[in-house]
Amino acid sequence: MAQSILGGVLSFVAEGVIIFAPDGTITLINPHASLLLDYTSDDLIGKHIDDALALTFDFSPLESEERITYQIFTARKVFTVPPGKVAHLTSWSGNNFPIFISARSIKFENSEIGLLVFRDISNEKKLENYKTNTAKRLSELTPFLQRTAVGNFSDTPEISYQEDEFTELFVGLRLMIEDLREADVQREREQAEKITVVKKTEEERRKLAEEYSKKLGKQVEEKTREIIQSKAHIETIIENLTDGLLEYDNDFTLLRMNRAAEMLLGIDREEVVGKEVLPKDIDTKNRKSLIDVSYPALASATNKVKRNLTKFNAEINEMTISYPLERELQIITVPITDQTTKEQQGFIKLVRDVTREKNIARSKSEFISIAAHQLRTPLSAVKWTLHMILNGDEGPINSSQYELLSNGYETNEKMIQLVNDLLNVARIEEGRFGYDFKQNDIMKTIEGVVELMKISARERGVAISITMPKENPPLFVFDANKVALALQNLVDNSIKYTLAGGKVSIEINIHDGFLEIHVRDTGIGIPKEQMNMLFTKFFRANNALHIQTGGSGLGLYLAKNVAVRHGGSLHVESQEGTGSVFSFSLPLDAQHIPKDDALLDDV
Repeated sequence: MAQSILGGVLSFVAEGVIIFAPDGTITLINPHASLLLDYTSDDLIGKHIDDALALTFDFSPLESEERITYQIFTARKVFTVPPGKVAHLTSWSGNNFPIFISARSIKFENSEIGLLVFRDISNEKKLENYKTNTAKRLSELTPFLQRTAVGNFSDTPEISYQEDEFTELFVGLRLMIEDLREADVQREREQAEKITVVKKTEEERRKLAEEYSKKLGKQVEEKTREIIQSKAHIETIIENLTDGLLEYDNDFTLLRMNRAAEMLLGIDREEVVGKEVLPKDIDTKNRKSLIDVSYPALASATNKVKRNLTKFNAEINEMTISYPLERELQIITVPITDQTTKEQQGFIKLVRDVTREKNIARSKSEFISIAAHQLRTPLSAVKWTLHMILNGDEGPINSSQYELLSNGYETNEKMIQLVNDLLNVARIEEGRFGYDFKQNDIMKTIEGVVELMKISARERGVAISITMPKENPPLFVFDANKVALALQNLVDNSIKYTLAGGKVSIEINIHDGFLEIHVRDTGIGIPKEQMNMLFTKFFRANNALHIQTGGSGLGLYLAKNVAVRHGGSLHVESQEGTGSVFSFSLPLDAQHIPKDDALLDDV
C-alpha cells in the first residue's frame, strides 16, 4: 500500500526518481525517469542500479568504489558527482546527455532503501559553455579594438577554422581593420601626392582646377538633364493616364490635375490648380463633381468600400456624379508620406470611370434573375407532376419506376434550390434582398432550422445536436427569415460534407454584445490553400467535388452576406480531414446594423 502511494506521488515529480534495494535491485521508477532513459519501467525493474544506468564521469566508467550502491550502502555516503567532473547517461536510443545526479539511503517501512534523483542538464551545460565561449571570444577582440581605436591597424584577429556564432563578427572586424589599414595607406599616399601637387607651379594648379570645374559642370549638366527628362517622362505618363489623377497638399490645395480628370469632372484645370478646393463651392455647377471627389462624405450618392489595402493605407469610395455627364466613379485616395519622418505631405486621388463595369455587373445580375425566373415555373410544374405520380394519383407504379421517379424528383428539387440561390444572389447584388429587421426570438429560429435539417441528417447517417446557452438569449432585432436561410445553408453544408457516422453540433453563446452560433462538424474539412476563396460565389473545394455531393457553391456567399448585413460576421476554422467550425455572429444592439442595403465589398 505504502509503495503504491509512493509510486503515485513520484509520478508527479518532474525529475527522474529511482528506488532500489540495498543489493542494488531496482524496485520503482517514476515516469520522468523512464522518459529520460527511453526505457519502460518493466525494462528496468529487477535490474541492478549500477548496471542499468551505465553512468560515466567525464565519459569514463565508474570505478567500483565510485559506484552508487558502494557509496551509499557500504561507504555510507551521499552519492554525488565529484567536483570538476560531469556525469553522463546514455538512453536506450543511444542519446548521451549530461545530468545532475544524487543518491542516498533512507528508511522506509522499517527497512532501508536507496533513493536516486537525476535530471537532464543539457541546456544548462550548453548555456554555461556559451557564456564561457562568449567571454573568451570577446576577450580576444578587446586588444584589437583598443589598438584600432588609437589608429593602430597593424594587427588583425585570427579566424578560427571551427565556425561559431562569433565567426562572422571576427571576419567583419578583420575586414574592417584591413579596410581601415588600406584607407590609411591610401590617405598617406594621397597626402604625399597633394604635397607633390602643391609644389608644382600656380599655373598647373589653375589648369587642374579648371579641368575639374569643367568636368563637375558637365556632370551637373548631365544629371540636371536626366532629372528634367525623368520629370517629363512622369508628366507624360500622368497626363496620358486613362484614369483621372488629382494631387493635393494637406490643406486641400490642388497641385495637379491630369487631362482625364478634366474630362471626367468637366472642369478646366487652369481654373482650380494652385487653389484651395473648398466645400462651399459644392453648389457651383461646374465645380460640384470636383468637390464630391475631393470630399466624398459630402457627395449625395457615395459608398465607402472596405478593402484590405493597408500597404498603401488607401481609402476607396464609389459615387455617382451628374456633371458633365452622369457617371459612376471609383475614387482611390492614397496619402503621400515622407519616408523619413513618416509625416503626411498631401494625398493623391485616382478617379476611375466604372460606369461600364457597373452596367455589365447589373446586366449580368438581371440576366441571372430573368433566367432563374424563367426556369422556376417549369421546374415547379415538373415537381408537382412527379409528386402526383409518386403519390399514386395517376395510378399505381412499380418499385423500379418509383425509384427512377424519386431520383428525378430529388434532382428537380436541387434545381429549384439552385434557382432560388441564384435569385437570392441577384437580389443581394442589386441591393434588394429585402431585409425585414424586427425583434425576434433567435432560439425559435435556430430550433426551427435544426428540426428541418434532422431528416437530411438522419438520411445521411449523421448525428445532429444543439447545445443551449445557460440562459436564453433576449429578444433582439434581426431578420428571422434571412438568418434562418443563412443557418440552414451552414448546417446543410456540415451535413453534406460529413460522412456517415459523423457528428454536427450547434452551440450558442453570448460574447461582448454579440450572439454567436458555432456550427461544428467532423466532416472532410477545407484545404488550407483554398480557405481565402471560401466565401466567393460558386466556389466548391476540391475535396468536396471528390465525394460527389451536389451543391451550387452559393450557400456560404449568401450566409456571409446575411451576417455582414446584420452588422455581424461569419468566420471559419478548418483542418482538412478533421472537420470545420463556422462561427456566425449577430449584434444584440440594433445600432450595429448598417443602414444601407448595398452589396458589401468585403464579402
